[in-house]
Amino acid sequence: MASCSFTPSSREDLIDIWLYTQATWGEAQADRYNSELEECCQRIVAGAAHVRRVPDTDIWQHHCRHHYIFFLRREAEIVVIAVLHESMDFIRRLSARL
Repeated sequence: MASCSFTPSSREDLIDIWLYTQATWGEAQADRYNSELEECCQRIVAGAAHVRRVPDTDIWQHHCRHHYIFFLRREAEIVVIAVLHESMDFIRRLSARL
């Protein structure tokens, strides 16, 4: 069975998302939203999520609520490289991580 790992940058993304959500809507909502993002990652691993390849790259993406999860497919795992809000400039932010 495949597994999911996170780069340090993607872990920072998740922390930033939690902190923003907590400051804006409270701790309970931040925990719920973080759980939803984790569930999306598990659906990707299980092959149960709708994913798209980013054109001309080896990067894949999945839209989860208001964020996109960007990842690389490896033999036995997916490697999450970024979790970015849907309003962000994906290309600029992703190019800085490759």
